[in-house]
Amino acid sequence: MRYNNDMSIFRKSFWIVTGYLLFAGQAYAACTQTVTNTAQSVTNTSPTILPNPIRAASFQDLANDVLGIVSSIGGVVAVFFIIYAGFLFVTAGGNEDKHKKAKAAILYAVIGTAILLGAQALSSIVCATVESLK
Repeated sequence: MRYNNDMSIFRKSFWIVTGYLLFAGQAYAACTQTVTNTAQSVTNTSPTILPNPIRAASFQDLANDVLGIVSSIGGVVAVFFIIYAGFLFVTAGGNEDKHKKAKAAILYAVIGTAILLGAQALSSIVCATVESLK
């Protein structure tokens, strides 16, 4: 019974935090200027120029930005999976099946982390090669 109550509290907390984070961007994007809507008060008729939301000037910069975001999120996920695999090892006790599952989980977490680091290394090698060809 306690487990269900704890999970219910966790689910409610999760959805509250998720909802807050989803709408935080809209709050930052809200217009903070006071605008009068009368035709007599319009003095500046210059068009509004929207800035480019992608700050990258080239494809290499864009690839580095995307890889940076993926690496930061992937690093956090990798840490959580390694902690989860450690938890599986601790709770396995003498059960051989659980021990094999824990070994597989740690192996997959390490492989995923290696792929993440390899992607960064490959990206820097490719960018350096392309820069040397210019």
